[in-house]
Amino acid sequence: MRQIVEVAWESLNKAGEELCGDHVEVTTTPTSLVVVLSDGLGSGVKANILATLTSRIAAVMFREGATADEVLETLAETLPECQERHLAYATFAMLKVDRARDAYLVEYDCPPLILVRAGQVVDLPLAERTVAGRLIREARFRLQKGDYMVLVSDGYVHAGVGGLYRLGWGWENIATAVRRWAQTGGDAYELAQALKRTCLKLYDGKPGDDATAVAMRVREAVRVTLWTGPPADPARDAEAVNRLMAAEGLKVICGGTTAQIAARVLGRRLEVEWLPPSKRQDRAKKRTPPPARLEGVDLVTEGIITLGMAVELLERARTVRDLPHDDESATRLAHILLTADEVHLLVGTALNPNQVADLVRGEPMRMVYVKELVRLLQERNKQVTVERI
Repeated sequence: MRQIVEVAWESLNKAGEELCGDHVEVTTTPTSLVVVLSDGLGSGVKANILATLTSRIAAVMFREGATADEVLETLAETLPECQERHLAYATFAMLKVDRARDAYLVEYDCPPLILVRAGQVVDLPLAERTVAGRLIREARFRLQKGDYMVLVSDGYVHAGVGGLYRLGWGWENIATAVRRWAQTGGDAYELAQALKRTCLKLYDGKPGDDATAVAMRVREAVRVTLWTGPPADPARDAEAVNRLMAAEGLKVICGGTTAQIAARVLGRRLEVEWLPPSKRQDRAKKRTPPPARLEGVDLVTEGIITLGMAVELLERARTVRDLPHDDESATRLAHILLTADEVHLLVGTALNPNQVADLVRGEPMRMVYVKELVRLLQERNKQVTVERI
C-alpha cells in the first residue's frame, strides 16, 4: 500500500480584519505534493494579496521542478523589499514531497517546520545559504509512516504575548504541544483544529496577528474499488466479481443487478439491511433505497438513484465533515469516496432497457454520473481510475 501525506490547515484573521494576511497553497501531481505557507507583511488586504501571490508563484514553480534559487529570484523580481522597513513583502515556507517519502524543505524568514516522529520532536538537518540576497534554510529528509509535520506563521509564535506566555507561545512550546497531541493518533484536520483552538484561547479570542497552522500526517493511502453495472458480456460476470474481491481496500457495489451477480458468483446471500419497526417510518422518508449486505463487500447500494444523490452531495461537500449526519445510502457512499485517496471505478457497460438516457449527452445515466464522480473526486485531489467491462 502506498504512503500519502494528509494536509489540513486553519487560519485566524487579525482582530478587526476581514482578510487573512497568511495564505496556504497546496498543489499535487500523481507523484508529488507541494505545500506553501506565506505570511504577507502587515495585515489585511495588502498582506493577503502579497501572501497569495508569493505562495502561488512558489507552489507552481516548485511543482514544475524549479530550484529554490529560481523561485527566490523570481519572487525578488516580482515582490521587491519594503522601502521603509527593508523587509521582504512576504515570507514563506515550502515543503515538496516526492512519492510521500522524499521531502525537500525551504524556509525563508519564517518559523521552522515541526516534525514529530515516534513521540519525539526531530531536529532537521537545516543548512543556510543566501539566494538573491536573502537568507534561506534548506533540508532534505525522508518521511516515515506516522510522522506529523506542522508549519506555522508568526501569529502562532507570538500568541499570548504578555499573558500566559510573557514572550508568546513560542516555537518550542508549540512543538511540545504537537508532540503531545500526536500521541492521540488523530488526523491532520483534528491537529489543525486543536492548534487553532489553543491559539485563539491564548489571544483571548482577539488575535493580535494573522495566524495560520498547516498540519500534515503521513499515513497509508485509503483505496476504494467501486463496481457499478453488469458487464456487457454475461460471460465476464465472474471476472468482474473476482476483480472486485481481489482489490485492496474498501469494496463497494452500486446497483441491484450488479449485487445479484456478485451474490450468485460468490455463492453468498444478499440481504436488504434490516431495520427495527421503530425506524421503519423514518426509512419511508429516505431519498435513496436502503443498502444491502453481502459478505466481503463494505457497502452495497441501489444504482442510479444512489449514484445521482452521491454526486449531489459531493457537489456541496469538500470533506466528510460537510456531509449530512444521516445513514442514507448516498451519504454512506459519499463518505467512503471522500475518505479515499485512490478510487478505482469498475463500470459495467451492459445496456439496461429501463435506464433513461441523458437527453443532453445522449448516454446512459450511469455513465453520466460516473463521469461526474470522476470530476468531483479529481477536484479533491483523489487519484481516480476507470475500467470499463
